[in-house]
Amino acid sequence: MLKFNKPAIVIVGAGAAGIAAATKLISNGFNNVTVLEAENRIGGRLYSVHWGDTIVDLGAQWVHGEKGNIVYETVKDLNLVSHAELNGYKNFKFYTSNNSKFDENFTRRLCTIAEGIFDGEYGSKNSHNTSGTYASYFLDKFGEIVTQEFGKDNQKVQKVFEMIEEFYSKFVLCFEPADNWHEISAASLDTYQYCEGDQLINWRENGYSTILDVLISKIPNVSKEGFLKNIQINKEVTKIIWNQNAQVQIQCSDGTSYLADHVIVTTSVAVLKHNHANLFEPSLPSYKINCVDNIPLGTSHKIFLKFPEKWWSDDQGFSFLWTREDKENLETEFPGGPKHNGRYWLEDIFGFYPVENLPNILLGWVVGPMTEEIECLPDEYVQKASMFLLRKFIGSMYEISEPCSILRSKWGTNPHFLGAYSYIGTNTIKSGATHEDLAKPLLVNGKEVVLFAGESTHSKYFSTVHGAIESGFREAARLTDLYKSPNYHKIVIVGAGLAGLGAAKQCQKNSIEDFLILEAQDEAGGRIKTIFVDGKPLDLGAQWMHGKNNPLYTLAKENNLLAGGYILFFSLIRVEKFGLILDWESEEGSGLYIRSNGEIVDQFIVNRVSLKVGEILDDCAKFVNAENNHPSSLNVFLDEGFSKFLNKTNLNETDISKELYEWHTRFQVIDNSCKDLSRLSAKGWGEYVCLDDEAHSNLKYGYQPLIQTLLDSLPDKCIQYNAEVIKINYTKDKKVRIDVKGDQSIICDHLILTPSLGVLKDFKGLDAVLSENLIQNIQNMGFAGICKIYLFYEKRWWSDSKGFQLLWTQDCEFTEKDSWLRQITGFDEVFNHETALMAWVGGDAVQKVESLQTDEIGVQCTDLLRKFLTNRYSVPAPSKVIRTQWLSNPYVKGSYCHITPECDAPNSGIRALRKPVMVDDVPRIILAGEAIHPSHYSTTHGAYESGLDQAQVICDFISRSDR
Repeated sequence: MLKFNKPAIVIVGAGAAGIAAATKLISNGFNNVTVLEAENRIGGRLYSVHWGDTIVDLGAQWVHGEKGNIVYETVKDLNLVSHAELNGYKNFKFYTSNNSKFDENFTRRLCTIAEGIFDGEYGSKNSHNTSGTYASYFLDKFGEIVTQEFGKDNQKVQKVFEMIEEFYSKFVLCFEPADNWHEISAASLDTYQYCEGDQLINWRENGYSTILDVLISKIPNVSKEGFLKNIQINKEVTKIIWNQNAQVQIQCSDGTSYLADHVIVTTSVAVLKHNHANLFEPSLPSYKINCVDNIPLGTSHKIFLKFPEKWWSDDQGFSFLWTREDKENLETEFPGGPKHNGRYWLEDIFGFYPVENLPNILLGWVVGPMTEEIECLPDEYVQKASMFLLRKFIGSMYEISEPCSILRSKWGTNPHFLGAYSYIGTNTIKSGATHEDLAKPLLVNGKEVVLFAGESTHSKYFSTVHGAIESGFREAARLTDLYKSPNYHKIVIVGAGLAGLGAAKQCQKNSIEDFLILEAQDEAGGRIKTIFVDGKPLDLGAQWMHGKNNPLYTLAKENNLLAGGYILFFSLIRVEKFGLILDWESEEGSGLYIRSNGEIVDQFIVNRVSLKVGEILDDCAKFVNAENNHPSSLNVFLDEGFSKFLNKTNLNETDISKELYEWHTRFQVIDNSCKDLSRLSAKGWGEYVCLDDEAHSNLKYGYQPLIQTLLDSLPDKCIQYNAEVIKINYTKDKKVRIDVKGDQSIICDHLILTPSLGVLKDFKGLDAVLSENLIQNIQNMGFAGICKIYLFYEKRWWSDSKGFQLLWTQDCEFTEKDSWLRQITGFDEVFNHETALMAWVGGDAVQKVESLQTDEIGVQCTDLLRKFLTNRYSVPAPSKVIRTQWLSNPYVKGSYCHITPECDAPNSGIRALRKPVMVDDVPRIILAGEAIHPSHYSTTHGAYESGLDQAQVICDFISRSDR
């Protein structure tokens, strides 16, 4: 354990986040930690209360999930928790306000549908429109499924449907505590992540506050009593002054103040919203104010009723369904409570449920806009109201005794909380507020002075205790990393794509084990991403292996990852580049060539134009060794060559030939990942070499297993994920220092940089460590994006056509909204997905299409297909649309490189990028990646080979130095 006599750290709030931060800091060696708690107890929204001879949780009650849940994983072997035996919150048993009976099987089916929607069983992630409300998502899906099963005009169904729908509109507010479910954003369905496993795990005896004792017990050589000395209760913080020479002053309402190097603020987001204007000096930055204003904290109200003995036999609890008539008469039957928009407060008590391990207690839930008013009602009145409801709904079935005691939560009216937990509201999305921004620390002179923790700062586990604890650990780690000495490694590799993994393999081969890979994303692969659709692999990034005579092909073959050995087909870019025109075997550019007026182009003309384009490109490759006498760009040479061809063409075929030529230019823009062909070097066109280009292999399970094969061969823990490099510079002894987001620093002897050219072009501060020549050539090389659009259908509708290639007549016009469609070459079939088509988009249109919603893309692509195929096929809407977003991925920023005319000068372009940065004759920094391979650029095997080759430069130097 490290020992830090300094710094002084103050934590505001002794809830789960605050206790987690404090225990972790003390465990890590910080011995000047003070926790200020406004209440007269610790725990925050963990509040396990002794109630007679029992303990109940007025705050958090259940552990939600197992896998990845830090609470469960901490206590699972300590015999402190148990799985739910009662099923009141899963298999609801409904009772009506007028005691009418419904068909139980029918009601159960409606409930099952509703529960399935609630649990996400009727739509995979991202299958819904997250720009709307949760209510609209649920209502649309519920109505759709019920109508499909029971018909539209079934009055019997409609009555029960409306009642169950209303019940779920209240039940969901227990998880997303808004005033009503129309205030909840559907984005929460995608943003919040469930931990796998039981969502209602109970504490056996002492309630959720037990987790605090467990956290405290894990501090080495510190007793609970010793730890509690760090906590000051009844300390309400009223001012945080954070501009005092990188120190922070914390003032309390009792007149005391504390001076610290850092403060971790763990108060609820509602308290921040209510107090930030007066609490912080200087004021919070605007992005932070936006977060506290638009990340809402809501309240659900608990009513515990303790009875002398258990009088109910049903462990499913009592869920209430209201008739319209009973709601209208409710205030008359039991007057005296609040109303909101004509709705009486008792409607918002949606049921009473048994409590695990407490057999004579029922728990009632109150949700909605009146929770704070209800918290202010007298206990006696609320108890009478609760008994009124129980007797109204089930009095004819049970002899209900009077409770001997009532206990209620009051989170909404407590000024130190102002609510129970956060959720994603519609304004959260509209305003752009994020949990990540709420979590960002405030800096003074580059040092994190004010830090933020708490459930609402967690990007995926907000609203939970495990999210709160993780956030506390996160901020403790931030400070620990700030003060500990930088890590040292002989070699650091930035990027875990194929270049980075290849570099690591080469280090291993040379018996160098002291290397670390820093990967900014949460998985390895870089521009490789394999997903599964209908149980079949689909590659969103690289999808083919080009050629056989390379180590990556050998690796795939040795591990039986190739689909049937290899697939022979001819991609037009490589085919055209070497004059091998065998379009009929191509997977790209196959099928019917159709003009926008619906006319099918004769295959003879298609082949003739393709042959000519291939010949011109083949001729262009001959300029590779020319010093001066070469065209200014590929576009110039291609235009000139094709113009000569047109002059000899039958006038009747001129328009069609021009349209086919324009199709080829679109294709080349896509296949070369450039903005337009004027950005391609004519001299550099012949640099790419693949002598066995006819072998284009598909991978049996997609590209990801190849990545996994490489990962399995590397040492454990040699890759650090979510490690975004933010700064690179040299130390005083001329080693390399890498600063990683989250205040981590690493020192190394040699750095291998493998990020894409797109990332390198935008990386700030590279000019401090790379030569001017390297920087200039990074900027001179080309790098742009291409986009794949996959359209999946319920069944194949295009019969035996191999795809559709689109030719635009001169009179075809586009609106600004759909102008991106002009850059699509066509729709190709997809390997291993018989009912899917794929479109490629290139040029300036990529940025546009990546910004669109997938459902809008599906509509526009369908309209486009229908325009071209009106008289030939009935084109349905796709059942699923998948669109890639490599250009907008901040860790990629595009697809792959191309050689520009600026690289035509001797010793420039790729060859210049291969040279290491020498500092006192030591190769400190070297680049690797697909853009660094002189003849296999733009390919996966080029990236892998580059990693091997560039790492060997470093390994050779180390070997010479060790002699």
